[in-house]
Amino acid sequence: MNLKNTFKKFVLLDLILLIFGVSSLFFENETIISFNESVSPMSEMFVIIILFYFIAFLFCLFCLYKFKKIGKQLYAFLFVLGVILSLLMGDSAQGPISYVVDGLGWANAGAILTLLYFSPIKKEF
Repeated sequence: MNLKNTFKKFVLLDLILLIFGVSSLFFENETIISFNESVSPMSEMFVIIILFYFIAFLFCLFCLYKFKKIGKQLYAFLFVLGVILSLLMGDSAQGPISYVVDGLGWANAGAILTLLYFSPIKKEF
């Protein structure tokens, strides 16, 4: 199978998982929502930072899909920033759909990073 097509499919899968992940938040159980609000309420500044993160992430996915050099560097930076933001969010609960989509997103990010830095696709950037 063509490695470029496989890489593009992983990038598209990352976009689909991002959409599912955000939309799954609207279908959370009331118990989970009230728990998350009571344990770690989000400040407005943190919400703005997350919004900018998602805009940068969408731009990054576009650059990766088009094999732009900045996409490779930005994806690694946003991956590390995503880990840091996840740690700073504090305790939270997830429903089963959000949990599965989140896990698939992290696994897909690992696959993309592996292809970006440890496969012949790195020469395309």
